[in-house]
Amino acid sequence: MIASLNPAEGSATLLSIPRDLYVYIPGWKVGRINTAEPRGGFEMIANTVLYNFGIPLQHWVRVQFTGLSQAVDLLGGIDVQSTGNLYDECGGTYYSYGQGTYSMDGFTALCYVRMRKRSSDFDRLRRQQEVVRAMTSKVIQIDGLDKVPELFDLFRHTFATDMRLDDLIELIPLAASLATNPANIRQFSINQNMTEGFRVPGTGAAVLLPRRDLIDAMLSEAFGN
Repeated sequence: MIASLNPAEGSATLLSIPRDLYVYIPGWKVGRINTAEPRGGFEMIANTVLYNFGIPLQHWVRVQFTGLSQAVDLLGGIDVQSTGNLYDECGGTYYSYGQGTYSMDGFTALCYVRMRKRSSDFDRLRRQQEVVRAMTSKVIQIDGLDKVPELFDLFRHTFATDMRLDDLIELIPLAASLATNPANIRQFSINQNMTEGFRVPGTGAAVLLPRRDLIDAMLSEAFGN
């Protein structure tokens, strides 16, 4: 997921990319976009995103499964605004969601963003963005913007990043603006209509071919390119 922040305009844009998107990974080969990170870390991810989508990346944040669950529990749970429908199983329990608001603890939130037995990776992108927004809202509700140093220290075992505390403090005014104007957080994703299923000759691997014209139109809307 890419988060583009614009402090001057008081806006933020979220862009999700499906893991099976088949793109050129600079200096290596054409492959799934999720193979870029193990091949060359953040630098390879940044080069891949820049080459294929023209988007420069400055920083990175990595969250493990357990880190997400722990972070949600440290926040005391979150209220997720679901914009779609889901009925699926996780940990031996079936969950049903429609359009509405649902309170979730860490385990439930992790299930919500991961479940895809009866849905798809594309729907999972939607749910991931919803959980990110819910976590952001909860930080603001608990006056977290006044406690960024304390929260950074509390949460640092749940994620890895190249960002420093000073980098986050500089973003507090933007976070405060977005708290009062949540409509200024725009959500985009490379969806099913922007891709085409394909089997890689030789291996038979199922991947997604990008439909460049549709993706370019979406990126133009998202970033004004």
